[in-house]
Amino acid sequence: MKLTERRSAVLWLNAVVGFGSAKINKLASAIAPEEIYADPARFAVKARELIGESAGKLRFGKSDPKPVEDIVRTLRSAGAGFIVRGDGEYPQSLENIDNPPAILYYKGDVALLKSRCLGVVGTREPSMYGRQCTEKFVSALAKLKVTIVSGLARGVDSVAHRATLESEGRTIAVTATGIDLTFPAANAVLSEEIAAKGLVVTEYAPGTPALAYNFPERNRIISGLSEGVLVTEAGMKSGSLITADYAVKQGKELFVIPSAINSPRGAGGNKLLKSLQAAMVLSPDDVADALGLCAAPQEKASAMQLDFTEERILDALSFSEVSFDDLLSVTGLGVSDLNALLVRMELSGLIRKLDNNYYGV
Repeated sequence: MKLTERRSAVLWLNAVVGFGSAKINKLASAIAPEEIYADPARFAVKARELIGESAGKLRFGKSDPKPVEDIVRTLRSAGAGFIVRGDGEYPQSLENIDNPPAILYYKGDVALLKSRCLGVVGTREPSMYGRQCTEKFVSALAKLKVTIVSGLARGVDSVAHRATLESEGRTIAVTATGIDLTFPAANAVLSEEIAAKGLVVTEYAPGTPALAYNFPERNRIISGLSEGVLVTEAGMKSGSLITADYAVKQGKELFVIPSAINSPRGAGGNKLLKSLQAAMVLSPDDVADALGLCAAPQEKASAMQLDFTEERILDALSFSEVSFDDLLSVTGLGVSDLNALLVRMELSGLIRKLDNNYYGV
């Protein structure tokens, strides 16, 4: 982790002074960070003109280098590193967005920042349909050597990361906490696996907790790194719609999988499709074609023969989970006969039994 004056200065501004990318970028537009670091008092008036009263935090700088050394020591002990704008590893894709991250802390293969990327986002509470769509699209596209970028959140993000790893693909997790923390804590193991096989990256200094306003802000990085963003399932208040909005504003491709019209978990995605009908995708091939990738791998046709009743059950489960009582109505079977059939289909891997006596494909 080579420390130049500029890298030390940006690290100081972010991790010691506590400035985010917006303030660092404003300062750097008029004053070289290394000059402020060398003599903060000299630039006090100019800094106040640029960023207001928060410029009062600019004290000590290079005359007290121990804080910077402490941060570097913390990063090294966590197996992490950092890059700043101007470094060779910094991706051009992020230079082209509004408010580029001034610094990126990372664990894993930093070279992935310059690979071809696809953002995948969605609800934190996906339906079985949403999970299956995410797995299907991500698994196929990951095999085409496109890097899957998501936010390590519960739900669709986690499904996307796991599906990529299971397909032996490459994935980047853009987080809203310090590189030494994981949110949610339940994804700690997943985060470590991504760091070992892909990349975990954040613009927030070590020790930064999960603050609500950081999550929408980090979404610009997910879309910024990506050639396009895929929304697999999103409710009306889903944060993934913020990422979709960033993608449109950044001139990126937007892909949306349609959901059932009565599904609240997919209502946000369907609303996007109402105004952006060209964003609709029905298969991984649609995404691959739009990005100029080779055709997505085709799934092998199943040799299993289904009878009429089994086909009716699968049709009923195509878009959402269905209760046992509703399946009684769909099939016309008795309780014991339907139970026996559902058990056979579950053992065959065709369906899954869910909570509250619901079933999904």
